[in-house]
Amino acid sequence: MFSDICFYVKGKTIEVDGQDFLLGELTESCMNINDDQFHEIYFSFDKFKKEFPTELPEQEKYDKLKEEIFRIDSLLRVHKIFQVLGTPIETIKSYFKDKSILESWDMFCQLCNEYNGIIIDIYSFNVTINCFITQWIRNLKKCTPDDYAAAYYDFVFSPLAYKYIVNPVYNDGFIYTNTEFLSSLNLVPRETYEGSGKYVIAEYYHTSILQSFLKIDYLKGLMAGHSIRKCEHCKRFYLSTNAYRTRFCDKPSLEDPKFTCKQIAYRKTHIKDSNDNNPKYQTYKKAVHRIMRSCQRGAITVWRFLQWALILAYKRV
Repeated sequence: MFSDICFYVKGKTIEVDGQDFLLGELTESCMNINDDQFHEIYFSFDKFKKEFPTELPEQEKYDKLKEEIFRIDSLLRVHKIFQVLGTPIETIKSYFKDKSILESWDMFCQLCNEYNGIIIDIYSFNVTINCFITQWIRNLKKCTPDDYAAAYYDFVFSPLAYKYIVNPVYNDGFIYTNTEFLSSLNLVPRETYEGSGKYVIAEYYHTSILQSFLKIDYLKGLMAGHSIRKCEHCKRFYLSTNAYRTRFCDKPSLEDPKFTCKQIAYRKTHIKDSNDNNPKYQTYKKAVHRIMRSCQRGAITVWRFLQWALILAYKRV
């Protein structure tokens, strides 16, 4: 829960605070809050809630509470999505320096409730969409917006949806909502990006709920052909903007940042992406077919054909 999130959806991009991102890019950042990172945030805040006083505390206790919420805030701001959206405390941090406990206590309690909402939304969204990606998106035969929409329909209306979608009954009060809480939605003309000279009719949204922002960014991305996938090697999520069924990401490798995760995965496993969806293989196949036809016509010798075939195979590897 944030006090204010304003953004524009412009075709395949989303504009937040004057910055343009691919649809799904910020959601990918949220999805990449791994279990260890989330547990540190969650258990820190859980301990914070248990120690939270029911009455107005002494100044020393109040100072410790503020330090702890600042520390939890810093754990969130490690991730790109919160660097872009900001966090509730960012705009009012200086306020607490000049105000007494009596003046600032009510605002501090409200601030803590907002962080509670953020943590609930991260868990509810990430767990639900992780299941959708690994059990629905991953098994699609085709990767098109129509197929993504059909998969999401099957996911949401599955008879076993209560097992896949985070809900208060089975998930200790956490919930993946089926309603978006938007303060406003308008259609406004907007430049595709600053200085482009091209314009679109953008959808302007205003919300105070993190989960609403994430679902709009992710689901609008699916309708634009953008899909978040899980790398089979490093287990991180990455954004795919085409219909190719890639298995590994192009992020810097965790083992050796000089190489991409995909390069390291190929070296270790010697596994290539499925040839049916690999553009490099398709190009290689067409080139071999052309020189084979030239050989059959007698334009080149068999020996020359074998030489070219070996060169093409070496370049493909």
